[in-house]
Amino acid sequence: MSAYTHTLRGLPTSTLSLNLSHPVPSLRNPTSALIRITHCAFNPGPSILMTLIPPLFRHTPSIPELDFAGTTISLGSSVPASRALAPGTPVFGSIPVGFHLKTGAGALAEYVAVESECVVKTPEGKRGEDVAGLAVAGCTALLLAEKAGLKRGASVLVNGASGGIGHMVLQMVREAVGESGRVVAVCSERSGNGEMIRGLGADEVIDYTAHSPVSAYLAKRFSATPFSAIIDAYGIQDIFTHCESYLAEGKPFVTVGVAIKDYSITGVLSAGFQMMSNSLWPRMLGGVNRDYVQVSAIANLEAMTKLAGLVEGGKLRVVRDGEWGMGDALKAYERLLSRRANGKIVVKVQDES
Repeated sequence: MSAYTHTLRGLPTSTLSLNLSHPVPSLRNPTSALIRITHCAFNPGPSILMTLIPPLFRHTPSIPELDFAGTTISLGSSVPASRALAPGTPVFGSIPVGFHLKTGAGALAEYVAVESECVVKTPEGKRGEDVAGLAVAGCTALLLAEKAGLKRGASVLVNGASGGIGHMVLQMVREAVGESGRVVAVCSERSGNGEMIRGLGADEVIDYTAHSPVSAYLAKRFSATPFSAIIDAYGIQDIFTHCESYLAEGKPFVTVGVAIKDYSITGVLSAGFQMMSNSLWPRMLGGVNRDYVQVSAIANLEAMTKLAGLVEGGKLRVVRDGEWGMGDALKAYERLLSRRANGKIVVKVQDES
């Protein structure tokens, strides 16, 4: 089968190569499923793993990426019929990080064998490109919205609203607060971005490129009417540092963590130290007087099933920044590493039929 693989540590654009004769995986146990992948969606996490974890601590060669969509080819004998995953069923899913590191299995390939609990039936009427990016980003968005404790009529700020996670949590926030609520989104308005975000439910879009630093603008605009919750789907430290001016007392700042400055050990350690400081630094010593709630979601069957229901019910859609062919995957990585993607980056691995 065709698959991108790497044996060395480094950025995907410099370490990956397309292997046209990689072995097709087989079912590992009676609860596994063999999937023919049609689409792979990128997330920042796998690129961080690729860059930081040396071959000594992972399987080599290794196939990158975790999220995929495709069709079932075969099932283990112990996969329950109630899962409705018979061969030929369209599915989407995600490869667990531990399994990826241990076996080298990845989604940027024509086939993958995973536990059947890692896949969910694709909602009726949807194609692979519509759901390939649901798993990791969608599960993270669900957890962000849950930890924000949203109620009808609440006022919520969503930072990074046009990103892979941000555009999904924005839709969940809109649904949760209802028409009586207020949803303010922070993102760039370039290339019609603002129009897309308003279409997904934002009442107002703040262009951070036109209001820098955006924390000062937020303080000026919303100090008299502070937010009930702030959800940061990108990880801007400055927004948290100054949030007492625009986040109501006792309300949470829910975040994916601090964005790393670069894909390096130093960059990751620096972000990790800042996140620890945000959570633990005493308020009496100058810490921010708001709860810092960091989430780190893992794709799981319950959450993916819920996401499928939201998509099928018309309450959630995955926006794609673009779709690249298998031969252009490295260009797709360039787009990912630019951190300017709107929605999800999807690679078409092969045709659906």
